[in-house]
Amino acid sequence: LISYSNSDLLLLRGMSSLEVLDALLPNANGRSIPSDVLGLFARMLQNTGDITSALGLKMAELVESSGRAVASAKAKALMNEHVEKKNVNVILNIAKQANKRSREYHSTIPLLTRKGNEDFSPGFEPSLANVEVLASKKVLCVGAGGLGCEILKNLALSGIKNIVVIDLDTIDLSNLNRQFLFRRKDVGKPKAQVAAEFIKKRAKGVKIEWHMKKIQDFNDSFYRQFDVVIAGLDNVKARLWLNAKLFSLLEYDEEGDVDPDSIIPLVDGGSEGFKGQARIFIYPYSSCFECSAEDVKEGPKFELCTITNTPRIAEHCIAYALLILWPKLKSLKDHKNYEMVQIQKGNETRDTKTPNGVKLDKDDPEHMTWVYERAKERAFEFNIKGVTYNLTMQYVKNIIPAIASTNALISAACTNEVIKYLTMAATSMDGYFFYNGQVGTYSRTFEYKKNPNCFTCGAQSISYATDATKSLGELKDGIESKYRIVCKSFFTSDQKTLYNKTFGDENLDKSLASLMPTGESKLIMMAKKEGYIIFDKSVRLP
Repeated sequence: LISYSNSDLLLLRGMSSLEVLDALLPNANGRSIPSDVLGLFARMLQNTGDITSALGLKMAELVESSGRAVASAKAKALMNEHVEKKNVNVILNIAKQANKRSREYHSTIPLLTRKGNEDFSPGFEPSLANVEVLASKKVLCVGAGGLGCEILKNLALSGIKNIVVIDLDTIDLSNLNRQFLFRRKDVGKPKAQVAAEFIKKRAKGVKIEWHMKKIQDFNDSFYRQFDVVIAGLDNVKARLWLNAKLFSLLEYDEEGDVDPDSIIPLVDGGSEGFKGQARIFIYPYSSCFECSAEDVKEGPKFELCTITNTPRIAEHCIAYALLILWPKLKSLKDHKNYEMVQIQKGNETRDTKTPNGVKLDKDDPEHMTWVYERAKERAFEFNIKGVTYNLTMQYVKNIIPAIASTNALISAACTNEVIKYLTMAATSMDGYFFYNGQVGTYSRTFEYKKNPNCFTCGAQSISYATDATKSLGELKDGIESKYRIVCKSFFTSDQKTLYNKTFGDENLDKSLASLMPTGESKLIMMAKKEGYIIFDKSVRLP
């Protein structure tokens, strides 16, 4: 299909129907027209209105009966029968849209529309309707770093038209070797902003919104707007929070069955050097991230007595410079010209926000050089080798060793899971994909079983009767005393959070009558008892 300028459209208004077809479908001069392109055109004709629906239906029937290509002569005859001067303009505009859509989805149309030997999910029906389904979905991407840049590119080029990206970081010079959406001129700018602008420029038609905020700054309604959340985070704490948030958004009917429309899967990716993993969590049917959080290792942490008295490795020396010496820094011109202050004994570990000190800027080369030089001095004192500037950067900034090719592989696996889930074109991965390129090219996929002791998704039910005049705090104390449990959160059946141990206790002094929706007699509680999670507790009010 081809698009035309306004002057071209004026000329076409006076053409015969046969000439319109020749202009509309340049491939018609050949022997056949690809069914994918003509089928998309037919579907859009049907959706436009009465003026073109008849032609759309006939065209769809022709495509259905013709296999992968439609004879040009048959298409010409059909167009000649239905195209009139009054609808030439409409048809040409539809052709322009169909032409654009066929280019945007040229790689996914065959997957979503053709029957073949693929292992489709149960209920999947190859159809052009799947293209429209994919275009209507909204995806949240958390992180715009090494994985995030690749993920955003993959989502946009796979046909996702509505994307929101969140990242709290700014672009550093060291990012440019693998985070390809950024250039040298972008150093210092928000990653989310630059990534969003690049994607919008490169992938026309993609609507992408960016935020430079913490994920904790957004409320439930913000997260409920998404069909899938895909994350390329660099720490376990953020993953745990996002996992708990998405699980808490599940809604249940009166019989306790989950509402499928409330399910927002989390696709999580991570990479380190030649290794990487991709996972999908479909709540509440799969395990959640917290079920296996203990298997995830974060950066090195050392005992204070070790780095102070008996350092043994290079990282101990860097930790000493960062945690012990930097808080004593009163002023700093450069790494050779600085002034130290004496800190009273017992305050050696005070943080860099101390008013009398120098606030550490991890992106300031002079600050990083100062830490590096002091670490070298400490290493020389204890005859320890291995302190380098790069290692100092990695420790202070918690930089995870990253390789662009590993990021590309893992982000592709994550994006595939998003596309599979949204379209049902294939069965979602059974839990966890692990890639190890350090010892050859090795990968395996396995299922993480639910952990009955998980504080997020473990489940067991109890009932507790109380009075509506009681406060939420009194209810909490009474339940904790009776069942010897620790209450984590309370929320209503419509998913309004009344209390969350992580976020605060502002509602604990309010009465249940003032907090509960009118006519509601049940609260949902998440709590922990002797290692077990108790979920979906009934709090009945007389």
